Amino acid sequence: MEDLKSFLERQLNKKVNIYPYENQSLSSNSNLITFNNTIYVVDFLVENNLDNLKGNFYLIYQSHIDFEYLKNIFYNLYDNINIIQHNGFFIINSKYNLDINVTTQNIIETETYQSTYIFYLGELDNKSDFNFRLQLCSDLLPYIVKDNAENKFLNLFDLIRYKTFDLINKDNTLNKLIDFNKIKSIDEELLYTGIKFINNDLNISKTSTSMFLHRNTLVYRLEKINEILGFDLKNFENAMIFYLSVKSYFLYKKI
Repeated sequence: MEDLKSFLERQLNKKVNIYPYENQSLSSNSNLITFNNTIYVVDFLVENNLDNLKGNFYLIYQSHIDFEYLKNIFYNLYDNINIIQHNGFFIINSKYNLDINVTTQNIIETETYQSTYIFYLGELDNKSDFNFRLQLCSDLLPYIVKDNAENKFLNLFDLIRYKTFDLINKDNTLNKLIDFNKIKSIDEELLYTGIKFINNDLNISKTSTSMFLHRNTLVYRLEKINEILGFDLKNFENAMIFYLSVKSYFLYKKI
């Protein structure tokens, strides 16, 4: 395979990707060839192919990306997509908003046996915005992975959320306003209970069910948080400040 790839690149004077043809849909940049009774897909790679691409962009992150293997998966799942390898990331571009979501992420993890994060970068029409959002993902990625959240499909709202944690960490004024020492002194199980309560829309029944906690135990923990930190998590503003403060502590103060 590598010999064939090298041969074609020398003959065509172009960079190519080669992988077995398995009846997957092909992009406009793909061609079929037969070699040793096997059919292969040849994709011509244009180094500046991001310059002219527009539409919806999705970024896939794994700690050890097998570009060709992921490529086969996505070509089998979706039609009329562009696939790009850029700065170590696997990027999908489409004129249309694809049904890529947490189900897609689960499929990839099942196929590759790797933890997989998918970022929807939005609909873009210029390289400058693309580079900005790609850099933002790259900067925030270590903290997103550290967060170990259940949902690994992230959209622009999630990037805003993680960027807010980052700003809190870097702002000396906010660091002085938030009593991280008091937060550090509290049992982490209590803090995680508060976060879970907020993630479950401040709903007692939903939170107690998801955490396998008796309702009274959950209420006791929420009251304990209010007693120690002064946050009544049934109040939206209190819950918001608690969430930002505690998540920032977990992501940055202990990194």
